[in-house]
Amino acid sequence: EALDAVLQQDVQATSLRPTKTFEYSIRIVGGLLGAFSVTGDGRLLVRAWDSVESLLQSPFASSPTVLPRMYDILFPTRGNNMLFYKIYSRLYEWGRDKFTTEHHYNSLAGVGSFSLEFYFLSQVLGVNTYKQAVDGIFQHVITYQNQDGIVPSYWNVMTGEPENSQGGLGSGSDSFVEYLLKVPLLACLEEKGADNSSLLDCTPVLQDMLKLYDKIVQGPLRSNHVIRKGSDPSIAYPADHYRYHQLVCFLPGLVALGSSVNHHDNTIERKATDFALAEEMARGCQDMYEDATTGLGPEEVNVDNKRGDRSYQLRPEYIESVFILYQLTGREEYQDIGWQIFQSIEKFCKTKTGYTGLNDVYNPPNGNDEEGGGGGRVDNMPSYFLAETLKYLLLLFAPDDYVSLDEFVFTTEAHPLMRASRFKGAALASPSYIQAELARDVYLVHARLPWWLFCVLGFVIVLIGVVLVSLRKKKRLVLEPLSKD
Repeated sequence: EALDAVLQQDVQATSLRPTKTFEYSIRIVGGLLGAFSVTGDGRLLVRAWDSVESLLQSPFASSPTVLPRMYDILFPTRGNNMLFYKIYSRLYEWGRDKFTTEHHYNSLAGVGSFSLEFYFLSQVLGVNTYKQAVDGIFQHVITYQNQDGIVPSYWNVMTGEPENSQGGLGSGSDSFVEYLLKVPLLACLEEKGADNSSLLDCTPVLQDMLKLYDKIVQGPLRSNHVIRKGSDPSIAYPADHYRYHQLVCFLPGLVALGSSVNHHDNTIERKATDFALAEEMARGCQDMYEDATTGLGPEEVNVDNKRGDRSYQLRPEYIESVFILYQLTGREEYQDIGWQIFQSIEKFCKTKTGYTGLNDVYNPPNGNDEEGGGGGRVDNMPSYFLAETLKYLLLLFAPDDYVSLDEFVFTTEAHPLMRASRFKGAALASPSYIQAELARDVYLVHARLPWWLFCVLGFVIVLIGVVLVSLRKKKRLVLEPLSKD
């Protein structure tokens, strides 16, 4: 039933409001491709193709540079009412560029985090269209990298130029950095090394991604994004802008994953030091969790006095790192950590209607109602809590080969995509298969016009009618005296 609902759902023209391009890609496109990857159901692949094509024809095509717009009107590439949506989209683009500048800018993550999903679609279909689109973005932005490898975090999509020279590894840049490793992991094939071990065999663009990832890990990550605990240097807090950030607790898992990759530049010594750093950063995140009264880590604080944003937002980043470290080591201590976090979520975040974040992890709510007293709760349950936090907790306790890192690479939104080395780089489907499937009634795209549009049109028609009647009466009043004369 769920699959039938997805197949019948119009995944583009759900409203006439602009869609945030990055969020649509990581959630809709990634979700469809991840579901296809674990089920092999080609109908999901067709829907994913629909979604990617709508991105290419709207935010990618409407940008004057290689960088896609942050927002755009998405509409189907086929189906009923397409002409209306196309005209509306073009009018929206004209008005946006004529009267505002708000959509002229995008973050590095916003322009540079399409590559994992687009590469997977290209590999599955055996075409270059989608990976060429994201290769162009990557090759463009890295020409502006700083000497340490950090790429500017904010961009003008109208000029293709960065708006600042600064960058980081946290919000606005995180998924771009994450994909520097994960795209080669997904897309590179494997070859046998001199010692009969498996080495990644990558294209030049994918090699450049790995080189930039290594440059960042060996340089700015160690020097600017780690804060050692004074009383115990083996505890390293992942940091951005010299403060602990919950968002960058994805770094322990990413660095651990990178230490497991066999490529020509990854020596045994480097792999060992990188994995040691990953464990130290994991201990830093864990220290923040254990230090809080609720057993849940704060959003962003000074590591010494814990001042800052002390809220808990149900985020998945640390759980993701715990899952990866468990997969790589098999050590039950990581399952124990995950279980402690889950129990804390159940105790402090669960309500009658769902799960909420906390306003202050050091001052827990003291009741079971929605407000809960104490520091209170955040009246919000983000979609990533279901898509990522709970998924990684589930996988942490699932059989080790349930969704193995040897076979899958997880997107930034925790959707598993099968690695090319698992299907030997051969296409799993073809464009002709897509077109044949699209001919079936099950894929009919209705793209229904929104109900309020009919209300507006009805009001305009009535208004025009009233104006015409008024003009006719006025004309009759003017003509009557003349006829009497």
